[in-house]
Amino acid sequence: MPEKVIVSWSGGKDSALALQKVMDDENYEIAGLFSTISEHSLRLPVHEVSQNLLMKQADALGLPLEIVMVPERPSNQVYNMVMKKMFEGFRERKISKVVYADLFLEDIRSFRDQLLKKNKMTGVYPLWGMGSQKVASEVIGNGFQAVVTTVDTLKLDQRLPGILYDQGFLHSLPSDIDPCGENGEFHTFVCDGPLFHTPLRVQHGNRFESHDGRFSHVELDEE
Repeated sequence: MPEKVIVSWSGGKDSALALQKVMDDENYEIAGLFSTISEHSLRLPVHEVSQNLLMKQADALGLPLEIVMVPERPSNQVYNMVMKKMFEGFRERKISKVVYADLFLEDIRSFRDQLLKKNKMTGVYPLWGMGSQKVASEVIGNGFQAVVTTVDTLKLDQRLPGILYDQGFLHSLPSDIDPCGENGEFHTFVCDGPLFHTPLRVQHGNRFESHDGRFSHVELDEE
């Protein structure tokens, strides 16, 4: 019998590919998605995609999305308390595995695994060890259409948010930039692809900066 899993969802290309791989694995049954949202901004932290747009994306995918509210820049203690409550709710529904789209950052995976273990959960990492070039190639080759939402302006041009994540974008990246942005160089939002029941048509609004001015974002909304 397939095991129920829930997917940690950023709305971006890596999350979408991880979701596809788990959907294709007969050992798992997708119970839904979850996203952590800032109580202050009502956005996904760092990616800065609105809660409203994430919910519309989930509708287009035909999957339930659970919103987990977190305070603005929470302490580790507060964050762990929020996660503990969330994991308790999952276990009550017989969900003991969480899918993450991490590629190779050992410290992040170790942090996740320790937190999961404390809460009697385990992680599933379908993209782990694939390599960023292969992941990028599969995202584009499988037909996912993604928009760059955020860039680290210390590494990339602040005008890039709003462009498509495609081969042209990849070819334009400096050699020291990970093609999946795994080191935080950029983030994306997926609006169409093989998992979508209907495309999510988005329009670009104004660009805006993070509170410290380091990250450049673009406002996205459904057309």
